[in-house]
Amino acid sequence: MASAARHEAFRVLFEDIRVKWQWYDSELIRFRQLWKEGVGIRELAREFQTNARSIALVVIDQAEQGYIEKRPGGLFGN
Repeated sequence: MASAARHEAFRVLFEDIRVKWQWYDSELIRFRQLWKEGVGIRELAREFQTNARSIALVVIDQAEQGYIEKRPGGLFGN
């Protein structure tokens, strides 16, 4: 049985937003250290010369892989 074709608009997420998709291992190690120290998302974005969206995505990635844990203050840090 073939599925019916969808006739609705869709949106590609982050299509028009600059996102840092590639991270060096040394950057990830530094990120984990700063995360553990409680550095907030905006400060992390400045440290890695990127934007808060990129930091939010690396937080998700690193948490899913078990490299970082939830912390007091969440993305906003201590």
